[in-house]
Amino acid sequence: MKDTRTKLLKTSARIFARKGYSGTSVRDIVNIAHVNVSALAYHFGGKRELFFETIRFLIEDHRKHMWGKEKFMPTAQQIENYSYEQALNLLHRMVDRLLDNNLSRKNLPLERIFTQVELESVGMRKMLLEYMAPFHELPFKLLSLLTGLPERSPELLCVAHSIFGQIMLSETQRLAIEHNLGITKSYSPQLKQTIKKTAWSHMLGILNLYKKGSKLK
Repeated sequence: MKDTRTKLLKTSARIFARKGYSGTSVRDIVNIAHVNVSALAYHFGGKRELFFETIRFLIEDHRKHMWGKEKFMPTAQQIENYSYEQALNLLHRMVDRLLDNNLSRKNLPLERIFTQVELESVGMRKMLLEYMAPFHELPFKLLSLLTGLPERSPELLCVAHSIFGQIMLSETQRLAIEHNLGITKSYSPQLKQTIKKTAWSHMLGILNLYKKGSKLK
């Protein structure tokens, strides 16, 4: 039964990423997964529940890739007592692994689902962003600590998107990089390291513009 549930989640991830929520039918999913409709109803209830369980599944998979075998991932409450150096080191680890994922194409289904939702209804986009809000808590807490800017303030949101937007660009600019460098296969370890170092130096530059040590312990 567990294998059937996982099969449905993996199948729905591919289909939702390709066709979006509105363009995907339950029949599409069960046909490709080679299970019957009753199996989907038993595990998830319906398409809406399956969609959000698929997001949860992809986020958890993404988290495992990001944190590797580390069992300890600090909570937002624990981060409040971090020093500047501790917060910066944690952000560096997070960014480093996010870039590893993007450069290895490990989290494309999740990104493509978000892209599809952007093209669909405002209601669906709002629903997905509200669902994702708890997963954004940790990075926003880190950036608030590092900059002294209030959480959820417009300025901090701009800083966050400037920093994490570079990670998204590592994927969206892939074709241009591959073409200009004549890459036909995966990125070499050296090129990955160059991209990661460059992105981190840019992020440090952004953080230094807002650094307010008086708020840090």
